Amino acid sequence: MYVVFMLNRRVCFTKSATGLAPQNGDSLSIYNPDKKTLKDLPLFLRAHPELETVNLYSNDLEELWMRFCMHYYEVVSAGGLVVNSNNKMLWINRNNHWDLPKGKVEPGESLEIAAMREVNEETGIGNLTITGDLATTYHTYEIDGVVHLKTTFWYSMVHKGGDTKGVPQAIEGITDVKWVKSPIPSEIWDSTYGSIRIVVNESEKVLSGVGNTNYRK
Repeated sequence: MYVVFMLNRRVCFTKSATGLAPQNGDSLSIYNPDKKTLKDLPLFLRAHPELETVNLYSNDLEELWMRFCMHYYEVVSAGGLVVNSNNKMLWINRNNHWDLPKGKVEPGESLEIAAMREVNEETGIGNLTITGDLATTYHTYEIDGVVHLKTTFWYSMVHKGGDTKGVPQAIEGITDVKWVKSPIPSEIWDSTYGSIRIVVNESEKVLSGVGNTNYRK
């Protein structure tokens, strides 16, 4: 299964051998979408603000995914969910939304090195160690009429220190760097993106070892 956030709404790609799928007022299910349907998804979502989720089904999931990707300029990114010695999580405020540090992978750069570099550049926080793979997220955006699909590889990290003061990378639209203790306050959780919620929930699952039961929308 793939989940792409488009206009901060979920587009889910799922393998299914049947065209029958449940749907309700805030979701739409389509079996074997054609090329035009895949290409016009952004326009469709703008025209239907009531939809929270679009479910796309096919008995060949990878083929469906490749047909979707061909309409986008693909960007590879890496980032980190950082926890310090006080068990607080590192957050940034970017363009008036709470976010986790991430950025584009440079040519010849490994995903792990890119993730640590981006965390350090965007927050000013160093002394980082990667502790494991965390999640892979997808979201789309448009620049000068070109639609992009960004794949972000996320890593769990620890900062060898306490509430170290950060330095926001202003050129990236970052205005605040903040260590936050769980549970995440609603003013941050409600202001972040769906893809970031996936990353945070995945981290909580790893820490608790209880599967999906801690998932928060």
